[in-house]
Amino acid sequence: MKAMLAVASRAKTVRIILATLIVVLATCSGRKAHDDVVEITFWHAMGGPLGRVLTRLIDEFNATHPNIRVISVSMGRYTALSQKIMAAVAAGKPPTMAQAYENWTVELIMTKSIVPIEKFIRGPSGLSEESLGDILPVFIENNTWDNVIWSFPFNKSVRALFYNKDLFREVGLDPDHPPRTWAEYLDFARCLTKDDDGDGNPEIWGTAGQVNVWMFGNLLIQNGGAFLGPDGQEVVFNSPEGIEALAFMKKLLADSVGFIASGFEYQNDFLAGKVGMMEGSTVSLAFIKGKYDFGLGIAPLPAGKRLGVLIAGTNVVIFAKASEEEQEAAWEFIKWFTDTEQTARWAAGTFYVPVRRSAFESEVLRKRFEEFPGLEDAFSQLDYATFEPKIAGWYAGRRYLAERSIEAVLRGDADIKDSLDRAADKANAEIRRLKRLQKKLGLTSKG
Repeated sequence: MKAMLAVASRAKTVRIILATLIVVLATCSGRKAHDDVVEITFWHAMGGPLGRVLTRLIDEFNATHPNIRVISVSMGRYTALSQKIMAAVAAGKPPTMAQAYENWTVELIMTKSIVPIEKFIRGPSGLSEESLGDILPVFIENNTWDNVIWSFPFNKSVRALFYNKDLFREVGLDPDHPPRTWAEYLDFARCLTKDDDGDGNPEIWGTAGQVNVWMFGNLLIQNGGAFLGPDGQEVVFNSPEGIEALAFMKKLLADSVGFIASGFEYQNDFLAGKVGMMEGSTVSLAFIKGKYDFGLGIAPLPAGKRLGVLIAGTNVVIFAKASEEEQEAAWEFIKWFTDTEQTARWAAGTFYVPVRRSAFESEVLRKRFEEFPGLEDAFSQLDYATFEPKIAGWYAGRRYLAERSIEAVLRGDADIKDSLDRAADKANAEIRRLKRLQKKLGLTSKG
């Protein structure tokens, strides 16, 4: 009996030891599995319907890439994102990657805070020449400084013309033929404007908008002008072409056929049938779809002396403080997100433009083009698109242009030439100041 009890006791001891080993092994295995997952943080400013699409894609990436976990952190607004990035860089604790406008990127390059994306494009898990060639050239150029690709296109858009087809019919305009030139644009706006009681406050306006450097920039380019001079180191938007562009903008938005709105109120007036035409990013569709009860027209921007459109939106950068493993994981996400299938789905869900030519033929985007006639033509403006300056100092220069010239002219009686000259002088002073700082830091980028 004692022998049997001794055997039983030894057996129980063995079971306890085995059980303990299993727990230990399981714990070790779990820790190893967890340690094998590379966590990377992504700071962005996407919210609302755009944020929901981004979240779905990030969740899908995480589910299909078990060794990488992207932690998404939305700052809500670009201003907040910029402040958080610069503060985190100063504190030595930036995220792994983040959205960034070109003007921010220049500063991050100057402070050696980011690594060039080119490092990964040309690396072992990079892009083939065929894959790189599929990305629209304007996006490659937009992200390149001194022949090095520092960032990668993320959420890019172009400006389009939206119009109310029902109002077009009411005044005898062909709803299938939107304005194609500046002259037609102004004529159509006059036609659409209705002030039945003659009180000077139309019941229906031809157009409406906001103080917008993007709109001015498109007009400037279409008029044969440019933001920068031949050397790319000083602004010249106060040229005769710039004066004519702002004068036309004033005719549209401040001289009886259109009005300047605060924020995006003009979109609400457009949805309510009180405005016949409005310009806006293609992404406006994500916010207005399903909210109108009239025939919606979408078209490329009317042309001036030539066709012209500026791309807008941010790119994504990878921070130098991240470990090599984290940087490679961030590149894996960027590569996946901008591949044909994902960039097509991103475009279809948000109305940002796809970054690859091949995405235009994807089934998901073809369905969107059928659902919203005219959208494909608006996206096709990428064929002749360009971008705003990406030199140090343009962030301030852009603000001077908006506040000291465009707003002063549209909301008041400021002289167009004088206001553009003053804004140009301020912008060029800031560009020169930062150019000296670039030289001191050994950065020779011309943008």
